[in-house]
Amino acid sequence: MDTLRDKVAIVTGASRGLGRSIALELAEAGARVACVATRAENCNEAVEEIRAAGGEAQAFGCRVERAADVARLFERTAAGLGPVDVLVNNAGISRPELTLEMSEESWDEHMDVNVKSVFLCSQAAARQMVEHGGGAIVHIGSILGRNAFPATLGYCTSKAAVDHMTRVMAIEWARLGIRVNCVAPGYVATDMIEGLEAEGKLKVKDLERRTPQRRLGTGREIAKAVRFAASEDAAFMTGEVLVIDGGWTAFGYYQPR
Repeated sequence: MDTLRDKVAIVTGASRGLGRSIALELAEAGARVACVATRAENCNEAVEEIRAAGGEAQAFGCRVERAADVARLFERTAAGLGPVDVLVNNAGISRPELTLEMSEESWDEHMDVNVKSVFLCSQAAARQMVEHGGGAIVHIGSILGRNAFPATLGYCTSKAAVDHMTRVMAIEWARLGIRVNCVAPGYVATDMIEGLEAEGKLKVKDLERRTPQRRLGTGREIAKAVRFAASEDAAFMTGEVLVIDGGWTAFGYYQPR
């Protein structure tokens, strides 16, 4: 079960929700985990949970959309845990709003956090990985990278970009021993979904009704897919987008109540 024993993994957006689930899963697989959030203290609970289970983890603060911050993150991780073997680009935002009402600032924020950070962190990771024989990068995409939803222009566009970055990076870096894949979740029960429901921007029951499995996914289910993609069990897989959505994308028929 220790498929990542002695590996160093960096997980961005690891303070809560899906990122936290991924950090815990990789630690369970034996990785030493750098839990990254805008503020290091936001990851303290995740780090404590990993350590309590016998794993090794450290918390790091980083604005992943800023090149200088990213450079420092990878330097500090290498000094504290070792050079990176696995990178999970999980940090992201979603600000539901109609296109006619969307501000330039909102557009830029989606592109910075959801796209630019993936480029910056992947580039920094690849530079370290080249020096010690390769590694694995896993982007966290979304079914909205291929399915268009109203009032989600920034999110849909940014996640479509993540899909394509996966393929370009994979074909460029394959000869360097670096695999790049993307896990694209459907709707998962996270605090983000709870917050959007509380704001009246979606209804969980409607999402469950639309999903063929008639439920939301769990963070653990998505984290297990990330664990697979990051491990040598997926050694011949690169450039792929793994959709894990309870059948949402496959289903194209009107489903009556």
